[in-house]
Amino acid sequence: MRTRLLDLVVCPRCGDRLEVGAISARDGEEIVEGSLRSPGCGAEYPVRGGIPRLLPDPEQVPEDAQTTVERFGEQWNRFDFLGDHYEDQFLGWIRPNQPEVFEGQVVLEGGCGKGRHSALVAGWGAKDVLAIDLGSSVEAAYRNTRDFPNVHVVQADLFHLPVAARSVDVAFSVGVLHHTPDPKACFRQLEGAVRSGGRVIAWVYGRENNGWIIHGVNPVRENLTSKLPFRVVYELAKLPAAALIAVGRGIYQPLSKGPLQPVGERLFYAPYIRQISSFPFAEVHSIVHDHLTPRIAHYIPGPEFRSWFEEAGLREVGVEWHNQNSWRGTGVVP
Repeated sequence: MRTRLLDLVVCPRCGDRLEVGAISARDGEEIVEGSLRSPGCGAEYPVRGGIPRLLPDPEQVPEDAQTTVERFGEQWNRFDFLGDHYEDQFLGWIRPNQPEVFEGQVVLEGGCGKGRHSALVAGWGAKDVLAIDLGSSVEAAYRNTRDFPNVHVVQADLFHLPVAARSVDVAFSVGVLHHTPDPKACFRQLEGAVRSGGRVIAWVYGRENNGWIIHGVNPVRENLTSKLPFRVVYELAKLPAAALIAVGRGIYQPLSKGPLQPVGERLFYAPYIRQISSFPFAEVHSIVHDHLTPRIAHYIPGPEFRSWFEEAGLREVGVEWHNQNSWRGTGVVP
C-alpha cells in the first residue's frame, strides 16, 4: 500500500480520512504489513500483504453475497493469468469508451477480480486506479498489478465504498453488478463516487436471449454447482469448455466467412461463441466456471439497465446490446 492512497480513500464506516497506524513491514515506499485508523470513529483496518482491508462489519454483508465473493476469490486465484486478448475483450464491454477516457484520470473499478482491467486502465495512463473487491481475489489482483505504481488494490465492499462522494473521475464495473444482492443499488453507489463531468461505465448479463441459461443452467447452478467444492466445479467445467471450443472452431468460425456466412449468422449465440472459441482453453474454462460457481447471478433486461442511468440523471447515456447476450452502458454525471 502506497501512502498516497490515503488521499483517495476514506473510512467506510464514518467517511473520515484515514491515517497510518502501526507499520510492521515495508517494501521501499510501500506499507506491506500494518494498520490504518479513522480519527473520526476510531475504527482500525489492517494492511496485510500490501493490501488495505477496509471491510465493513461482517453482519453488514448478506450471507449469499459473502459466499459469492468467496467462490469468486477461489476462482480468480486459480485462473489468475493475464492474456493478450483481454484488451479487445474489455474494449468490447465498455464501447464506445476508448483508452483516452481513462488517461490522467482517477479511476474506480467496482469489483476488480484478478485485476486484468485495472492493469489495462493503468497502462492506458490513468493517474490512479482504485481496484476494489470484497473477496480474496484481491490477492490475485495485487499480484497482477504489482508493477503498476498507479494501481491501488483495496479489499472493500461496493455497498460500503471507502471512497468520498464525487471524488473520482471514472467508475466502471464489468461483470460484477449482476452478482450483487441489489445490482441497481450497487450501480448507484458507484455513480455516487463520480464527480460532476465524470463518467460511469457498466456491463451486465442481459435477460434477453438468455432464456436457456435462466431456465436451464441457473437451476443447476443454484441447486448444485454453487454448493459444490471449488475443485469439483473446476473439473466439471472442463467438459463444456472443451465442447464450446470444438463447436466454435469446427462450425461457427468456418461459417463466419465465405458463401455460407448468412447461415453462420443465424446460428445460436453466434457472435458470442465465435468470440470465446478463439480464446485459449484456460480462458474458456474460466468463463464456463464463472457461470457455474456463484450463489448470486441476475440477468438484467435492457430497459431496466437503461433506467439505472436515466434515474441517476446521467447525461449522454448510451446503452447497447453486446454479443446478443449482454448490455453495456455509459453516462456522464451532470
